[in-house]
Amino acid sequence: MPLHHWPNPRVAWKSFHSFWITKIAEHLNQVLPPGFQARPTELLVGIEPDALILDQAGKPEVRPTKSEPALKAATLSAVLDPPAELPLVGIYSHHDETRLVAAVELASPGNKDRAESLRAFIEKALFLLYEGVHLLVIDVIRQPRVPLRKEMLKRLNKEDAIGEERAWISSYCAIPGEDPRPRIEVREWAYDVGVGEALPVVPLFLRADQLWVMVDLEASYSATLQAGRYRPS
Repeated sequence: MPLHHWPNPRVAWKSFHSFWITKIAEHLNQVLPPGFQARPTELLVGIEPDALILDQAGKPEVRPTKSEPALKAATLSAVLDPPAELPLVGIYSHHDETRLVAAVELASPGNKDRAESLRAFIEKALFLLYEGVHLLVIDVIRQPRVPLRKEMLKRLNKEDAIGEERAWISSYCAIPGEDPRPRIEVREWAYDVGVGEALPVVPLFLRADQLWVMVDLEASYSATLQAGRYRPS
């Protein structure tokens, strides 16, 4: 199903957003290797990504049971310096035997309707990456017409890589650097898509750039339209 205009006058974005996140989580649980689990919208240490990938602690390292296609070269690679202060305090329960390894963020109009909202979204994304959490960002919102990727690349000192301002989907892989000064190398796989075009199949990383699954956004988008009986056009 080709991408529609969002926000859409015939469909409430909040409702569609919730449905789509659920369908993405369902799709991920079909393709994730053993030991990983996807959950929709869950508050974790003060951060609320749209979907989580959790790795069960103590599980042996595993590989996907099926062969994934070869991965194309990253769109860009940047280095993320440690922040002066971490904005959150990590609180963990001894009853929790899982750890966050990846997150999916589906941008909403409220993430970029004000400067402070845009800044908060980017800060959250950078914090997750610095913590070693791989990240998939999906921005199909055309109004407000503020490209989240442009602001993200500014913070990564990669403004020269900013191209046409269309719908933006990027998968970020966080690779820890070497001591004594801990830094994170961030690799990006970026895709753009316009209204009326099919959504791409994108990688979501689980362990650095050595283990990943392919996420079929077109399939989850179509399943959302069907499950919610949405008719945006």
